[in-house]
Amino acid sequence: MVSVIKILVVLILIVILLNRKVKLGNSMLAGSALLFFWTGPSMGKVSEAVSTTLVSPSTWEIIFALYFVMCLEYQLRTKGIIDGFMASARSIFNSDRLLLVVMPSFLGFLPSLGGAIFSAPLVENAGKDYELTAEKKTVINYWFRHVWEFTNPLFTGMLLASQLSGIPLSRLVVSMSWVTILAFIIGWIFLISPLKLKSRNEAAQPEQQAENEKWRYILLAAGPVLANLALVVLFQISAAISMTIVVVAMTIILRQGASDIRAMLNHALDQKLLWGVFNILFFQNILRLSGAVTDITVLLNSFAIPAALVVGIIAFLGGLLTGTSQGFVAIAFPFIALLSPGDIFLVTVCFIAGTAGHMLSPAHLCLVVTLDYFKANFAKSIRPVFILEIMMLAASYGILSM
Repeated sequence: MVSVIKILVVLILIVILLNRKVKLGNSMLAGSALLFFWTGPSMGKVSEAVSTTLVSPSTWEIIFALYFVMCLEYQLRTKGIIDGFMASARSIFNSDRLLLVVMPSFLGFLPSLGGAIFSAPLVENAGKDYELTAEKKTVINYWFRHVWEFTNPLFTGMLLASQLSGIPLSRLVVSMSWVTILAFIIGWIFLISPLKLKSRNEAAQPEQQAENEKWRYILLAAGPVLANLALVVLFQISAAISMTIVVVAMTIILRQGASDIRAMLNHALDQKLLWGVFNILFFQNILRLSGAVTDITVLLNSFAIPAALVVGIIAFLGGLLTGTSQGFVAIAFPFIALLSPGDIFLVTVCFIAGTAGHMLSPAHLCLVVTLDYFKANFAKSIRPVFILEIMMLAASYGILSM
C-alpha cells in the first residue's frame, strides 16, 4: 500500500508541475528524483538508470526517429505540401469534419513514437474553419491517432501481447477490432459532431486545384508515410533508419538547397522536446529499479478479487506509469499467463484498461508533442480524454458482459 501511495504522489507532482508550465523534461526529472529518494536512494541505482538510458539502443532509436519525423514535418509544411494535400483531400472527402478524423487516424498507422507531431499540422489545417481551442485540437489529434492501438499489428504492444498471451496475432486483431470501431464512434460523437463553424466570412473558401496537382500533393504527402511503413514492415528496418531514408529521399525530390537543409536540421533539433524524451525514459528506468511496480502488482494479486479486475488494474497502472502500450503489456500480461493462459477475454480487458492508463499518462510521448505543438494546457487537454476513456471502459464492460 505504501508503494501505491508513493507512486500516486509522484504522478500528482508531475501533473502539477506540467500544469504550472514547468518544462516536461524538468517535471519528469523532479518525479524521478522524488521516486529515487523515496525508494531507497543509492548512487548505484541512479548511475544504472542513467547508463541504461544513455546506452540503451531504444533510447537513440526513439530520439533519432522523432528527430527525422520532425525533419519530414518541416519539409511537408514549408514546401506547401500539407496545404496542398489538405486541399486535395477536401475535394475528395468534401468534409472537414471527416478530415479531422482521417488525418490523425491515417498517420496513426505509423509505428512511430511521438508521431503525433506529424499529424498535428494536418489537424490544425483541417480545423481552421471551426471554433477550436488549442486544447480541443490537441484532444482530436491525440484521440484519433490512437484508435488503432487495439488492431494495428505493427505496434510493439500488439506484437508483445500476442507473444506473451500465446494468442496468434491475427486472432488478437480480429477479436479486438470492435474496440477500435467503438473508439471511432465515441470520438466522432463527442469530439467531432458538436463542432461549430466560424462565421461565413471568416471560414476559408475551398481551394481549386488542377487534377494533376491534386494527385501530386497526395503522392508527396502519403508517399513518405507509405514508404516508411513499407521499410519497417517489409524490410524490417528500424524506424530511425527508415525515417532517415525517407527524409533524404524527400530532400532530393524537393531539391532542397544547403541553406534549406540547415534550417530543417536546426528546426528538428528541438532541445526542449528531446530533453523531455530523455527524462521520460530515465523516469521509466528509475521506476523499474525502484521495485515499486512489483510491490503494487504483488499487493493487488494478494486480494481476493476477480482475475479480470486484478489484470485490469495492473494494466491501467502500468499504462499510467510507463506511458506506452508495450509498458503495460510487459507489466500485466505475465499475470494473464499465470492466471488464465490464452484467455482472449482477459487479454481484451487488459488491453482496454492498459490503453486507458497510457492515454492518461503524462509520460505518453504523443501527448507531450501534441501539447507542445498546439501550446495547449495539460489539465484542460487531459480532462476530456479522461471522460472519453471512462466512456470507453463503461461501454466495453457492457459489451463484454453480454
